[in-house]
Amino acid sequence: MPSVRTRRASPAVPLRAAQYIRMSTDNQEYSPYFQRQAIAEYAVAHGIRIVRDYEDAGISGLTLRERPALIQLLLDVDSPQRKFTAVLVYDVSRWGRFQDVDEAAFYEFACRRAGVKVIYVAEPFENDASPATSVLKALKRAMAAEFSREMSRKVFLGHCLNVQRGFHSAGPPAYGLRRVLVHGESQEQRTLNRYEYKSVQTDRVTIAPALGGEPALVRKIYEWYATQPLTGTAIARRLNDFGIFNGFARPWQGQNILNILRNEAYIGTNVYSRTSSKLASQWRSVPEQDWIRVPGAFEAVVDKRIFAAVQQKLQRSRRRPTRDEIADELRNVIRKAGKLSQATLRRYGSAPSVERVMHEFGSLYAAYEAIGYVPNLDPARSRNRAIERRLEREMAAITSEVLNSLGHGVRYEKHTNTLSIDKSLRIQLVVRSPWLIGGHIPYWVARWPDCFAIDFLIYGRIERGSTELLDFHIFPRGSLVSGAHTVVCRHKQAHFKEYQHPDLKPLLEIAETVPLKVLAMAR
Repeated sequence: MPSVRTRRASPAVPLRAAQYIRMSTDNQEYSPYFQRQAIAEYAVAHGIRIVRDYEDAGISGLTLRERPALIQLLLDVDSPQRKFTAVLVYDVSRWGRFQDVDEAAFYEFACRRAGVKVIYVAEPFENDASPATSVLKALKRAMAAEFSREMSRKVFLGHCLNVQRGFHSAGPPAYGLRRVLVHGESQEQRTLNRYEYKSVQTDRVTIAPALGGEPALVRKIYEWYATQPLTGTAIARRLNDFGIFNGFARPWQGQNILNILRNEAYIGTNVYSRTSSKLASQWRSVPEQDWIRVPGAFEAVVDKRIFAAVQQKLQRSRRRPTRDEIADELRNVIRKAGKLSQATLRRYGSAPSVERVMHEFGSLYAAYEAIGYVPNLDPARSRNRAIERRLEREMAAITSEVLNSLGHGVRYEKHTNTLSIDKSLRIQLVVRSPWLIGGHIPYWVARWPDCFAIDFLIYGRIERGSTELLDFHIFPRGSLVSGAHTVVCRHKQAHFKEYQHPDLKPLLEIAETVPLKVLAMAR
């Protein structure tokens, strides 16, 4: 441990100071015990009384974000109730290994500006304002930052070496796989449970097929996708219908299935460094050519030929079809089914999705016109639908204009008539005329979308053939059954009065995650 300066000072009134401790695992001399011992020796030698203690238990000094004690210290130095005029720190590296050395200097300046001096007890210089001290501190800060960069590089190279030797280095195992602990000397193996980690440095962790029926289910998922016209969402729905849940005892989602289908660990390939977050930076995706792949590192669960067929199908599904290709697929559906509708498209797995058609053409009716298909619809209903679409676009335009004028970021999705507000709130605006029972009794029906996510459904009612909005229903998520048609109002009997409003002013109250100050739209 570097020697601590012991020059004695005998002030008439003892200097009151706080001490800042940051734990580290890179060297024993930086343990909290040794830091406190060194600071205590310095305080006794200089007649300083320690009145406040700040300690960060985290081992990273790269950022301020995960250091609550230093954050509190910086807040306290500006407080009128502060009871200290100095901060004792072991050395410059304990203040932080910030990659931008100016950041460390700024936090020290913030203390000095408030009348609090930062003293590094193990450094061979006095922390005064002399040019020599400033140069030494800048050099020490740069050395502290470089130490972290060098350590990060060595850790990454060590992980890469472990991966190349066939060991698992990061992350939980995928569904149907398990982590196996391999003891360094005896090579004895045992399964690691969730949240259980190796405790001996020489031990290693590898991957093996899980016990039980999970590997067989993974093979079945690959078989379904390779041999049947199923999507990831369809497979997830099938598993949920069978009462089979994922590894977290939750219903399957389409993305869970796609993650399984893309995971090379199922053919025994160890893949490392697909994402990176070195030196506390933001996570970023690593280009595929820079991934570290080790084939044959683990026991395979899926046959390589099946895996290759699945990857080819996934590659085809990722390619966005052209408008002409979508039109040809729609004509094929008409030849097979004799008609074309949303229900028909959802029934045929090989057909383009309703969302893809609406995104490409703007609406199903525009797609009908593009391929020359004339649906057998009631002409009056068609005219009403045209009015509904026009009012929906006008309502979206007015709402967007009001929000933009208030400084909000609004993104409009034409094919779903959805507004995304400040990337935090997603609302869909629909206008509907009534259906008729027996040709004369009106009732209005709403449908919560089941193919994309929204937070609120704004439902405007109009009479058949009219362009005047009667009122609005503002439905929050969970108030309507997803995908089901729900009667909102029947023959002047409102079923959801708690959500019924004469205008859209209540958006002020429901948009808690978006700071909407004013929103009023006339009917």
